[in-house]
Amino acid sequence: IIACLGTLLGSCRTRTTESLGYLAEPVEVHYPTEEIPLPCVDPRFVLPDPPAIAPLRAWRREIKQPFSLAERSDVRVTDPALFQRGDTLLIDLFLLGEEEVAFPLPGAKVISPYGRRRAGHAGVDLKTRANDTIVAAFEGIVRMAKPYAAYGRVVVVRHFNGLETVYSHNARNLVAVGDTVRAGDPIALVGRSGRATTEHLHYEVRVNGTHFDPAWIYDLDARRLLPKRLICVRKRGRTILTAVDVMPHQAMSHYKPLRPAPAAQN
Repeated sequence: IIACLGTLLGSCRTRTTESLGYLAEPVEVHYPTEEIPLPCVDPRFVLPDPPAIAPLRAWRREIKQPFSLAERSDVRVTDPALFQRGDTLLIDLFLLGEEEVAFPLPGAKVISPYGRRRAGHAGVDLKTRANDTIVAAFEGIVRMAKPYAAYGRVVVVRHFNGLETVYSHNARNLVAVGDTVRAGDPIALVGRSGRATTEHLHYEVRVNGTHFDPAWIYDLDARRLLPKRLICVRKRGRTILTAVDVMPHQAMSHYKPLRPAPAAQN
């Protein structure tokens, strides 16, 4: 039986080899002599665009007009629209562009800091010379411009960034209530009206009627705004303010607001 099976398998192998004889012969492969170019396909078309960091924008509040009689008559009034979104407000001064900021009295030196000289000194005194031009620190709307007790002739500007600034002892006010001003626009002339012993600018910064030390947000010696975040909290009828430094990455250029290109010079 074993012999018969061997004979049978041998014959199957022979017939298979004979029927598929081309497999028994060596196959010669001819490769192309020229390079075949591959399709030019950029694989990036199937990938999504990398996420980009959108430039942050400084918060810009709405300023409601016309101003009430109290708003047109008192330096210390609150702003009922300021905390409409909650009891905490962030004012990111580091997001303001260079064209959105101006020192109120260019070239001035501090002759009396905040809180010194007498109780209740709510700002800083800046001095250059009589009748020098006082400019708006930020963009906003004039809510008060009139003689006001010891302040003398005073201008108060309500700014779109959430701050209010006060400019007093003026020889002359150059703006009126309701005027819109941009940073650097002239608003008054330096004088000694009200309770003042020399020509100077008394400059205050306020949030919701609460004043704070301008040195929190200004380098007063260099006369420039610091890259600060002002945290404002409304609690039990009071406004509590804190100025903090921003994180290093937040001060990088791609976080800054987009600025218009400079005009071409002829």
